[in-house]
Amino acid sequence: MKIAVIFDAETGAGGGYFQSLKSALLLKKLENNSINFSYITPHNQIFTKLKNEKLNTIFFKDILLTRIFYQLSQSYFCQIFLSLFKFKNPFVKFLKKNNFDFVIFLGPSWFIKVCDGYNFISSTYDINFKLDNYFPEYESSRLFESKNLIVKKSVNRAFKILVDTERSKKELMKLYNCPEKKIVVQAFTPSLPSAEKNIDKQKVISDLGLENKKFLFYPARFWSHKNHKYIIDAIKILDKKKYDINIVFCGSASDKDNLDYIKKKISDNGLNNYFFIYNFITDEEVTVLYKNCAALVMPTYVARSTLPLYEAFYFKTPVFYSKGVLDEKLEKLVTPIDLNDPQDLSDKISDLLTDKLETADKVNSALKYYNENCSEAVFLNNYKKIIDDYIYLSQRWKK
Repeated sequence: MKIAVIFDAETGAGGGYFQSLKSALLLKKLENNSINFSYITPHNQIFTKLKNEKLNTIFFKDILLTRIFYQLSQSYFCQIFLSLFKFKNPFVKFLKKNNFDFVIFLGPSWFIKVCDGYNFISSTYDINFKLDNYFPEYESSRLFESKNLIVKKSVNRAFKILVDTERSKKELMKLYNCPEKKIVVQAFTPSLPSAEKNIDKQKVISDLGLENKKFLFYPARFWSHKNHKYIIDAIKILDKKKYDINIVFCGSASDKDNLDYIKKKISDNGLNNYFFIYNFITDEEVTVLYKNCAALVMPTYVARSTLPLYEAFYFKTPVFYSKGVLDEKLEKLVTPIDLNDPQDLSDKISDLLTDKLETADKVNSALKYYNENCSEAVFLNNYKKIIDDYIYLSQRWKK
């Protein structure tokens, strides 16, 4: 069976990019005499990256024609025009030309909307654009409709849909009426553990300006729903108590206006000496930060799980995470924080720094959860079963 693996995330896509890259590299391990993968991307930078990883990569160049086709196909009269002039779906034409039998989308790709006549697997990271659509990054009607249509198409046409947690599964079933049998729970599989070896920890800490500093770590893009402001409010409270603690933010400025807003709030409150803000840092640097921070702090309003959460589990880093946001199983492994009350985070940071907060049992249980749910073996077993099931069913009809 020849399988097209669609890698549509760009390098600035944060966790979506890293999860797609890890998934692509793992899928390669499932190749055998009867299963062959080709990795398809419309992005030049990703094409180069995948080729460097020695993956069989094909560049899809007809993205503009595909978008034009999609827009025209939304009108009944334009459908007649397309049929009359025999204008074929460029994406499907590409899949047929390369003799693909099946398609895997590594993320919620726009191309799902034009994957007609092909069975496919999709991955839905979250549907918070529908649950929390008051944030500026979700307000665009075009963005909302595109995301919504991608999920709807997946529910209606996908062979299987991968979600990160049981809670995400329940939400997909409730909000999109998705049949339960279509959904497979697959936790994110971090790539950072592979960057753990041969790191000069002292040099990294020195280069980042963090020598002899206690710090909390928040790796997240500067979207408003990531709620960096909450941490500023908590540190403002701690400032009055003169605690020796710093905050490290790192993440691309996806929304430069919000990054500027966060920097202004830090400055307006006279807290510049507490905060270190980095845009791009290497996997090795992120690994050192996890292993040396006092805790991961994630006051996000969305996501039933995240890559940083699982990375913290692996490195046995204590976690402060938004109360009521995570999957129920995961919330038991973190210290929940009340997003309506910055004093709550302030008090818990104070308890952590004075050894009043018990974290040992949670970090040990979190590592156990990671090993049972996020390992490469679990990922490969899930995908192998899905592909084997499809191969068996596909023998019911003529190719």
